[in-house]
Amino acid sequence: MATIKGKGVVFGITTSGFKFTAIGQSEDRALSVNQTAQTLRLEAEINKYKDADGDDVGAVVYNQTKRLTLECYPVASDGAIDTGSGTGTVTSAAANDLPQPGEKCVITEPGSGGDTEIAGNYMVENCEKSKSNTEIATFTLELTNSATNDYSADTPAS
Repeated sequence: MATIKGKGVVFGITTSGFKFTAIGQSEDRALSVNQTAQTLRLEAEINKYKDADGDDVGAVVYNQTKRLTLECYPVASDGAIDTGSGTGTVTSAAANDLPQPGEKCVITEPGSGGDTEIAGNYMVENCEKSKSNTEIATFTLELTNSATNDYSADTPAS
């Protein structure tokens, strides 16, 4: 266990609470990942307006977005992962399939010590898998959602 000396700092990452729901599926699939790093970025579109001298005097801020980038690796609990499709489980070798862009990802943070800024609903926007003959397979997942409107879930066809 590390000892912090001097000024207090915060370190650590989300360690549990990832659920992915494939597009068109009603059940969550337990794609298990262990995180090694995470980056949360809050974004917005900003239109600035100027006075007669060309100086900024105000701005319109809209379309606020949360973007979460996860560095992780796929794992299988007890050698199998529930596929969420009702057809059973897959082995850890098959469990390293990337989630698909558009899939919903729900991140829960346990207890009062959790990072409430990270917790929430996201949509998989981009994902990448890296493999080598000397390292384990790793994923980079880019998740996004509106800060004010949740668009992570499927919308029924009309």
